[in-house]
Order: sequence, then structure tokens, then C-alpha cells
Amino acid sequence: MIQDYLFANDTEEALAQLYRYAGTAMVIAGGTDLMVNVADLKLKAQVLIDVTRMEGFHKIALKDGYLTIGAGVTMSEAAENELIYAYARSLAVAAACVGSVQIRNAATLGGNIVKAQPAADAAVMLVALGAVISVCGRSGKREILVEESYAGLGQSVVDPTKEIVSEIKFKALGNNQGCAYIRLAHRKALALPILNVGVILSVDERKISKVRIVMAPVDIKPQRAMAAEEYLIGKMPSRESFRTAAAMAIKDARPRDSFIHGSKEYRLSVLPSLVEKALLESMEEIYKKEGGV
Repeated sequence: MIQDYLFANDTEEALAQLYRYAGTAMVIAGGTDLMVNVADLKLKAQVLIDVTRMEGFHKIALKDGYLTIGAGVTMSEAAENELIYAYARSLAVAAACVGSVQIRNAATLGGNIVKAQPAADAAVMLVALGAVISVCGRSGKREILVEESYAGLGQSVVDPTKEIVSEIKFKALGNNQGCAYIRLAHRKALALPILNVGVILSVDERKISKVRIVMAPVDIKPQRAMAAEEYLIGKMPSRESFRTAAAMAIKDARPRDSFIHGSKEYRLSVLPSLVEKALLESMEEIYKKEGGV
């Protein structure tokens, strides 16, 4: 049962409070998932430490070619921010897919990562972007790739009773890069998607120089389509090469049968279409940046 609710004005104060309560306190930001656990009496923490007032927790900045986003930036803020839309458009698209308006106004990017759900919309796109999170603890600050922050299904390497995610950083996309986020979900349902795909594509001298294809929920965490990525490097971007890569993507997908998300067979049959569509949309974005029609 929650016995106290505290506010922290900066990282040092928040960490001091966590240290003081020695594992019985937990960080809260948006609280859209955490408060459900409180209501269901599943939360063991006795004290909640609200970090939404911390300095810089809602900042979004572009510096030296990198976008830096405070961990407390909400889904609504991410979806509507001009910098994010200009340099990582699909992150804005993914954020806009989360829940309802009320949920997006509260849910944070940092929380979306720490919750560690494999199909969390914004987190999947952040993996595609190669994003890094800064994690503050009593022993100092460390940086972790979002794709390496998953300790298991719904488990994060970040301990919210001891640590705080302060910011998220990734390289802003250039004119030779495109991105896409594709989601398949139940109609009119405010729930996690049946399948989602995030793609970052780079083209140099008319050939694919870099690509990241991230799929979910097809494993305990967002999964890279490594075989498809390797195939595409050095290829000319075309519908044929994208279709071949999309067919190869299922080699790295290990979905389970799910009453909510559908059968393994169904998701494996649909996944290549989503990957192909994401690759095509990424290439279309590059054409637009180059002044194409």
C-alpha cells in the first residue's frame, strides 16, 4: 500500500529519496501503467517519487547532429514536436499511436522504455533509431542502448527503485535517410498492436548503406531482422529487393500463439507485408527529401 507521495526537483534529490527508502520507493512519471498496478494491489513499493518536476525532464533539443529528449516527454509532446517530426518523423507517428488522448498526455517516453513491453510503440521506434538512454544511479551515470535495456518479457535492466532514466538520445536523420513506423492493431482498441515494425533506411550513391528493421511482438523484446538487413546492404533500393528482404524477416521472428495478438502462423504470414510497406515508406521519405514527387 502506498504510504507517501514525494516530489523531486532534480536527479540528486530523487536519488537521495530512493536511497533513503532502500528499495521500498519507486520512481513515477506518467504512471499510466504503474497506477494500474497500484489499483490491483500488485505494487510492492510503499513510496512513490514523482520526477515530472525535474529540470530538463521535458526538454527536446538538437545539438551536434543528435536529438536529445528528456525522459519525461509525453507521447503527446513527442507526437506534436517540430524537431522530432523533422528529424525522426516516425517517432512522432509511433507516439501518436499510444492509447487514448488522455493516456498520451500522461505517458512518457522514458516510461515506455522501462515498462519493457516488446511491442510498446515508441520504444520499438527508438530501437530502430539506435537510441541510447542515460540512466542515473548512486554510483553515477551510464548509457544503455534501448535495444539492450530489456532483461526479459516486461523486465528492464533499469531498476526504478534505485535508478532514473534522465534522457534519450539518437542521431538525427539526414537527407539520405528515411524512416517508417507501421502498426497492425485491432480496430477501435486502445491496446498494444498485433504487430509493429520500425525501419531506418540510409542510401548513399543510390545504394543502401545502412538499414535497421525492428519487429514486435515477435520475441521477448523488439527484434532486429538481421538476415533482411544484411541482405539489403549494397543493394539498389527497389520493390523487388524490399520484397525479398521482407520475406527473409521471418527468419528472426519468433512469435508465440496469443489469444490477444493472434496465432504464430497468422503473424508470420502478415509480417512480411508490414516490413515491405515500412521499407517502401522509408524510401519514399528519402525521395521527398531529395525533392522528388
